[in-house]
Amino acid sequence: MVHRGPDGGSLWRAVDGRCALVHRRLSIIDLSTSASQPMSNAAGTVHLVFNGEIYNHAELRRALVATGKYQWVTDHSDTEVLLHAYEEWGLDCLHRFYGMFAFAVYDERVPGRPVMHLARDRLGVKPLYFSRTSSGEWLFASEIRALFAHPELSPQMDRTAFWHYLTFIVTPAPMTLFKGVFKLPAGHVMSIDAQGQASARVWWDCVPSASKTLTEAQLSEPEAVEQLTGLLRKSIERRMVADVPFGVLLSGGVDSSMNVALMSEMMDRPVSTFTIGYEGEDKSNEFEFARRIAQRYKTEHHETLINRQDAQDFLPLLVQLQDEPIADNVCIPLYFLSKLVKESGTTVVQVGEGADENLLGYWWVEHYRQKHESLYAPLRQGQSLPWWRRLLSRGKSGLPNLGREDLEIQKRAMAGQELFWGGAVCWWGGMREQLTPLLGPFSDTVDCPVPGLLPPAFAQLDSHAVVNHYLGPLSGQLAQPEVLQKITYMELKLRLPEHLLMRVDKLTMAHSIEARVPFLDHDLVEFAMRLPLSYKLRNGEGKYLLKRAAEPYLDHDMIYRKKQGFGAPMESWFKDPAFARRCHAALDRSRLLREGFFDAGYLKDLLQQQTGSGGGYSFHLWTVLNALLWYESWIEGHADCF
Repeated sequence: MVHRGPDGGSLWRAVDGRCALVHRRLSIIDLSTSASQPMSNAAGTVHLVFNGEIYNHAELRRALVATGKYQWVTDHSDTEVLLHAYEEWGLDCLHRFYGMFAFAVYDERVPGRPVMHLARDRLGVKPLYFSRTSSGEWLFASEIRALFAHPELSPQMDRTAFWHYLTFIVTPAPMTLFKGVFKLPAGHVMSIDAQGQASARVWWDCVPSASKTLTEAQLSEPEAVEQLTGLLRKSIERRMVADVPFGVLLSGGVDSSMNVALMSEMMDRPVSTFTIGYEGEDKSNEFEFARRIAQRYKTEHHETLINRQDAQDFLPLLVQLQDEPIADNVCIPLYFLSKLVKESGTTVVQVGEGADENLLGYWWVEHYRQKHESLYAPLRQGQSLPWWRRLLSRGKSGLPNLGREDLEIQKRAMAGQELFWGGAVCWWGGMREQLTPLLGPFSDTVDCPVPGLLPPAFAQLDSHAVVNHYLGPLSGQLAQPEVLQKITYMELKLRLPEHLLMRVDKLTMAHSIEARVPFLDHDLVEFAMRLPLSYKLRNGEGKYLLKRAAEPYLDHDMIYRKKQGFGAPMESWFKDPAFARRCHAALDRSRLLREGFFDAGYLKDLLQQQTGSGGGYSFHLWTVLNALLWYESWIEGHADCF
């Protein structure tokens, strides 16, 4: 995995051969060779490999130095701080860290009883994959491809995980799309004892509740604005700790623009900013807004344009870089934007992920609130249905498409299901029933080697069971309207760690770039979870408090313009004859279609509509196309899959 660590690599192996640790280094804090990994303590009894950064390492080092217990071999390595923090506090050290991390500690301090601990940071900024071979060996890595170097592992599709992928466009942790390969969920720690038996537990979880949620009387709006601004400023400052050049990915939206504004206050040189757009897609590009921020804060600004052909030709490589598919077209511009960062000589960038999830910034939040109030809640309370919904519930057809979503909401309400499943749910309801009518017989038994880590609900072909695992226990415990707090919690548990943060990790690290996420500092996340809901969503305006906090820093029209989003222009792509031909060819040769995983006729009809005169199905088709290309590349071994 040289792309994740181009600055060196090393291996440590236990004398008795029971454990080996391998590491590739991307040098960011303490560039000296003394900070290389794997790293061991002076006694040679504790050994560490670590991916990520501990932002408060200097503060922790002072506390550890004060004990007088440890021999220090580096000047300011956060890896050495992590190593000695574990020696001093055991796994309780996790609660002292501000940072993003996935690490493994092999502890031999008790003779004959070594133990391995694997940990993932609170929000899941960094990935950690693992597997157990048939001979009992445990393997772990930052990317799935590394695991398949082992002769006992070969890529096979997990068909139950595949079901959930079609729903959520990613697989919920601890599942992956590869049979027998798992990912440690965010905020979890896993331990393997001397007999090879594993256990796991949650070490951090930001669960909302009515009792924790403040009222406007307890926290005034000016106080909330001041606190949010202060927390964000501190978070950005923490993520400026680096011995290499750093900058900001700038879209011109509120989140990335606030990163630039606050960072510029703390720097004595211009902030480096990076923006990308598509040739011939002026309506979807945000250059105008990014340039206004760059001019206002006098940044060292970098821009790049990519054309349709370059982006489409990148798809086979994208399939490889992702390990398992992330059906989000934002991955395409993110790859080329990271390339721009690398070419500029910058190694670290701050990004805006997390603000919309924690502060209810998406347009669909108000949509769900309205649907909950006008339709879902009345149905759950047993109120009578309008006449046209009664007809639909009896199977009548020919009614306007306008009622399709309401029908599905009605079905959820009448079945006792949750209203909100996620911010990027793709195939569900009637369309899902038509897409995969025969997938049930193809499902797999999912055997996780860590007892209790895989919830039983995940092992069935029922994606609502995944949702209910997270949200069901919260019902009746939340501030009203409950759907708003459920939205945030569901996003923190699934879409944010396994979709948004993984796309950032995989596509930036493809160019040896480290992305840091100031809106996911745990102090800020916990603060946001306690906020009155009216400070997040007010009069249909999402991210209300952050926008108020932004008013001294950004122009009013930029703060309150319609959220544009960042991604590839998929609707127009599918109209491109060359791209359409490649999509049709991918369907025609797909083994998944031949074997009945999809209703081939239905899927081809949708593609024909999308590439012809119709439209509106690009998200659904992109999700399937990602799965087909992934299967062709990873399972069938065809590198040129598009």
